[in-house]
Parts: sequence; C-alpha cells; structure tokens
Amino acid sequence: MSAATHRVLRRLAPDARGRTRVEVAEVPTPRLAPGDALLAPAVAGICGTDWQILRGLRPDASPVLGHEGVARLVEPGDSGLPAGSLVTVNPTHPDDPSFLLGHNLPGLWAERTRIPAAAVRAGLVLPVPDGADRPRVAALAEPLASVLYGLRTALRTTRPAALVVWGDGIVGRLAREAWQRELPGLPTLLVGHGPEAVHPLDRGLPQALAALPSPVAAVIATPRTGTREALSAVDRHVRGTLLVDVHAGLPSGRVPLSAGGIEVAALRADNCGGRPWPPRVHRFDRPAGPLLLHGHRGVSGEHLRQAVGLLMAQGGEAPLGAEVLTHEVDLAGAADLVNSLLASGGRIADGRRVLKAAIRIGGRP
Repeated sequence: MSAATHRVLRRLAPDARGRTRVEVAEVPTPRLAPGDALLAPAVAGICGTDWQILRGLRPDASPVLGHEGVARLVEPGDSGLPAGSLVTVNPTHPDDPSFLLGHNLPGLWAERTRIPAAAVRAGLVLPVPDGADRPRVAALAEPLASVLYGLRTALRTTRPAALVVWGDGIVGRLAREAWQRELPGLPTLLVGHGPEAVHPLDRGLPQALAALPSPVAAVIATPRTGTREALSAVDRHVRGTLLVDVHAGLPSGRVPLSAGGIEVAALRADNCGGRPWPPRVHRFDRPAGPLLLHGHRGVSGEHLRQAVGLLMAQGGEAPLGAEVLTHEVDLAGAADLVNSLLASGGRIADGRRVLKAAIRIGGRP
C-alpha cells in the first residue's frame, strides 16, 4: 500500500435488480484541510442502521459506512490530543447536520478516516483508555451510550415497575441488560423474533402487556419500519402510566395514538447529541393513563465515556454485551459476511444469527 492510499470497505452502486454489494478497495487517502483530524480505525462495528443502508432502506449517501468504533490519531488536527492517541468519535454533531459520520461522510470502515475541523473543534473526537480497542468495547460503546441516554432520561422521570423492550436486536438486548443491571429484579418483557422473545404477532402479547404493573417503561428498538406499530401496540395495551423511549427512528408525520395524532419523529429529535439536559419528556393524557414520551438523536460525549467505562469494567463469565457481539472479522471477512447476508436476505452467518459484528482494521498510524 502506498503512502497516499488506504483500504476501505465500500458499497457498490445497486445492480439492475436493485441489489448492492460491498468490496475491499484501495482509495486515495484524503487531503486534510487546516484543523482536520486523520484517524486510523482499529475496530469498527456493523450495526442495524448500516444494514438498513446496505439494503436500500435508507438514502444515506456515503459509500464507506461505519459510525461506531475506536481509532488511533494519525493527524490530531485541532483536537489538542497527541498523535497516536486512542480515540472514539461521536458520529452526530448536535448543531451541524452536514456531519453524520458513516452516513453523509465516509465512515470508519477504512484504514483512514478524515474528521472535518468543525467536528474536531466541537469535541467529537474523544480520547478513550488503552484497551478500548477490544472488539466488544469498540463495537458496542456507541449503541450502549444510546441506551444509557434513554435510561438516564427515563429514570429522571419515574421509577418503573416493569419494562417492555420491543426489538431483540443489538440495542434491544443491550437495553434489557443495562436496565436490569440498573434495576435488579425489574420484570421485563422482550418482544422480537428470536427464541427468547415474545413474537409481535403472538396472540398472548396483548394480555401480557396489559398485565404489567404500572408504571411501565417501554424501549422501542425496532428497525424504523416497525416503530409505529410497536408504539401503537404498547399504547393500546399497557394500562396505567406508560413511559416510552422511542429509540428507533421513524418517518415524519403524525402517529395515531390513543392521546391523538402525535408528531413522534419531531419529539424524538427534540433531544440531540445530549442537548438539552435534562432532556425533554412530553406528557400526553390518554384513557388508560398518562403517556410520557421521549427519544433522542445521537449521544453526548459523556454518554460515550460512560459506555466505554462500563464495557471495560465488566468481567467475569457474563460481561455486559457478551451475547450481542456475535461475529469478529477483518476487512476481507467483513466483505464476505455482508455480501453473504445481502445475497441470502437472511441473518445467519457461520451458523449463528448476526447481531453486532466487529471489523478488526488495525489502527496502525
């Protein structure tokens, strides 16, 4: 590899049948403007949002995805950190929608990633302790930070007597673990498609929701295509006080709930990148009891630091997130994994359901 190029995992344009693939390619290393930082990603995650982009369910433009991970600083730019520092990146700028790492700017599925000076000056390049480049820590820090954001917001509002987690993917499973560690013994109902979960179409689900003791907290962690249905179901069946963290995205427009039509996407976006703090929680009256609704886009640097600390502190036989990190691959292995699942339309690789995959890239300055 020449000094002026680096390898990336990039998605290709859809073929005539609308299907896409990814490939490992060598590309020019970006030229830096004053203040820009250049990173050498060590480990990056493949998350549910990435799969939505790869499957054409989102219009994000960047050919190089990856908004979760840990890297080494090659060129510190305006970060104030020394070259070689281990860092993570907050992928969402609270004030500048033009910076969304791995969505509209090239992300961390690469041997080199440029972070623009404005994002660097905003403090989005964050130092992390040595050891944070372990796959479980690096790949799970951002989704766990998002879970902690919702958890801390909820506990400022009420102490729930029961929890519903709708969605048994990466965020749903991390949410179940984090809530139960925070509130040991909390009765929890997991709704999803895996063997441990109650299927959304299970005939007994309405009765199970109605039987939960009030107040009930609900974390909606579905793909964006399922958010409205999940929110409508908990609203329809849960009795008493219902506190909902709309973690998953959803299209704009009013969602018909028992309290009336509510612009849930707009209310979710009220909290962005950790601001404001305390977060906004919206109250609505409904026949079955109060609805307390909140959500967020992005996380704060403090949430990321808390998540890294929790993941690094966990040891023993069942560390936090152990069941969520299901696959570890290098760049070539990531291409094989992604292309296999895109071709099959399924979720199984190497005989195991893919939840979080970690790409080991190297992080060599």
